[in-house]
Amino acid sequence: MIAFYFDEHMGRAVAKGLTQRGYQAVMAVDVGMKQKDDDTEHLPYAAEQGWVMVTFDHPFGGRTMKHTDHKGLICLSKSIREDIGRCIEVLAEFAELYTPDEVAGQVFWLR
Repeated sequence: MIAFYFDEHMGRAVAKGLTQRGYQAVMAVDVGMKQKDDDTEHLPYAAEQGWVMVTFDHPFGGRTMKHTDHKGLICLSKSIREDIGRCIEVLAEFAELYTPDEVAGQVFWLR
């Protein structure tokens, strides 16, 4: 099953909503990863744990498309940033559609 790792761009309400639905959603701030670099710290940490990273940071997503040494990255559209329910729905649907092996090394742009 897909497990999510939220960088500091993601809100706690989304993580809580996913957790209530039975998905694993870990927040960077809860595992001592506050104010870390996305490229050199967050993404490698998520990969070590086997987690798919989730962000709203589109420049980071673009840079990550050049790499495959991670467990997957989801860049959510900024248009849904304030719609907690939509964020939860999109991520839950993603977790139901894909396995960890299918997303490893890829970047997904979801809205």
